[in-house]
Amino acid sequence: MDEKTMTKLSLLCSLTGLAAIYAAAMQVRPTMTPIASLDNEFVGLQVTVSGQVVDSYEHPDGHLFLKLRDNSGGVVSVPVFARVRAELSEPIEFLDIVQVAGEVTLYKGELEVIPRGAGDLRVVHTAPAKLSSLSREHVDIPVKVQATIVEREIVGGGSLILTLQEDDSQLLVFVPAWVVEDGLPELHVGNVVCVDGWLQLYNDELELKLGAPSHLRVVEAA
Repeated sequence: MDEKTMTKLSLLCSLTGLAAIYAAAMQVRPTMTPIASLDNEFVGLQVTVSGQVVDSYEHPDGHLFLKLRDNSGGVVSVPVFARVRAELSEPIEFLDIVQVAGEVTLYKGELEVIPRGAGDLRVVHTAPAKLSSLSREHVDIPVKVQATIVEREIVGGGSLILTLQEDDSQLLVFVPAWVVEDGLPELHVGNVVCVDGWLQLYNDELELKLGAPSHLRVVEAA
């Protein structure tokens, strides 16, 4: 075999090798799947989705069940089981942006994306909104705020009303009785708290409704 032929074969092998490496890289590179496009045909497949936490539930056994919504308008459930959750270096909070790589499964007729380990989750925390920025235009929108408790009142049926203050702005937080019974942290006037929930109007006044005990955290004690 002459030198010219050997050179051509070497070049061909090099190009073939590069093509194989590129193809392998493309296969392992995560491709974001719009949540709205998920259907039963995805069951059993590995996908990567990214969305905002619009609902969460903390199971007594330590599991965390999230619902993520992305720009496609779709919503998907993401169970973070206790073992995986224990491996996370930081908590996942309401309204955080979470990227999840996992297998699509069907549970009780609902699609889920299940991460196998903490490395399958990436979290970007969202900053709390300023109380002064909230208005009636934000009713029925989920928000996160951080402010100081200046008043604490128990109302009919065991519900709780907190008045939060940040600079010169105030906001009421309504905590339903069942949330109180599920176990809130100890709350005192002067505590700085981070609260997640949905804005609503009650008696023509803007207030934040708490949906679960895990959506209220004491940041700084009085």
